Amino acid sequence: MSLSKEFQERFIELADNIEETGKSQRAKIIGISNTTYSNAYNYGIVPKTSSLMRIADYFNISVEYLIANTDDEHFEKSAHPKQFKERLLELQKANNISTVYELSQELHIHRNNIAQWNHLDCIPLINDLMIIADHFDISIDYLLGRTDDRTPYK
Repeated sequence: MSLSKEFQERFIELADNIEETGKSQRAKIIGISNTTYSNAYNYGIVPKTSSLMRIADYFNISVEYLIANTDDEHFEKSAHPKQFKERLLELQKANNISTVYELSQELHIHRNNIAQWNHLDCIPLINDLMIIADHFDISIDYLLGRTDDRTPYK
């Protein structure tokens, strides 16, 4: 569980612009659970990546803007989104990384985690996504397949 005051402030700012006044109604509109909504709104608990993506999709913003990694609101959604595991494989091939072990060594992330992402279609937690995006000099949203713009946010 990760806490972020910056994420909380950004989430509150976005959520308070929804017409519905009830938090459970807002959560339903966004497509997240009431617990996820309350934890983010009240405590700044950063949710799982899948929930971050639903929130970002609803507001048509980047995940990086949502988690306050950037103040750049511009986001261009991909016409043909890809899965995380597809993007990771593309990056491995482009960088001549042929094994999970090699990738693990480069990223300093345990190979079991990487194997799960590849075989179980799991999406990494935001902290691991940040490490991967930084290593390959790309945006988290590109890595998640949400955009085709590789440019990292500043």
